[in-house]
Amino acid sequence: MPTTRLTAENWPESATEFRRILQEAWRGGAPMDDFVQLVRDLTLLEQKHGLSSAEFYQRYQRGEMGDEMEIMRWASKFEIYEEMKEDLDNTFSLLERYALPVSA
Repeated sequence: MPTTRLTAENWPESATEFRRILQEAWRGGAPMDDFVQLVRDLTLLEQKHGLSSAEFYQRYQRGEMGDEMEIMRWASKFEIYEEMKEDLDNTFSLLERYALPVSA
């Protein structure tokens, strides 16, 4: 998933500039499709093991889940999920801030 970090130094000057930055960040990929597939993968693992990914990851970090390949992949997928979810949350927050019409 593309990542764009906005800081005080590169903050958009206008809504038009923000839209341009957003379009560039989302161009060339289908982040929602990737996110949906990741959620499907996690759901299958949760059903197979009878454990939520959040609970699994807590146990994994405590060293209680072993180091089999499937366990390592599950942990990696959950980490990616958390990052993608944060990025999507940030994007939606920016959309709410900049993309909504401004009354005069």
